Amino acid sequence: LKQQCAQVLITYDTFKDQDQYTNAGNTFRALLNMSVTPVVNENDTVATQELQSDNDTLSSMVGSLVGADALFLLTDVDGLYTDNPNSNPDAKFID
Repeated sequence: LKQQCAQVLITYDTFKDQDQYTNAGNTFRALLNMSVTPVVNENDTVATQELQSDNDTLSSMVGSLVGADALFLLTDVDGLYTDNPNSNPDAKFID
């Protein structure tokens, strides 16, 4: 598979500041227009308050930003649960 990808590092602040939000949207649209798959990660080197957050939520926010038809999350969990089954023994599997 010869799919080009680009790692994009952002923080939740990107969605709070209008200029950053606009720039991020333009960047994602430019990548997608070039058939480059963006791989979204939180920029832990500049994030301070969000270090307990997760990339899944950030990716869903980006999906909304660009009007994505689908979002694919890579995970080590088999299926969809109400919570993280690795840290919550009460997490329920969703059929």
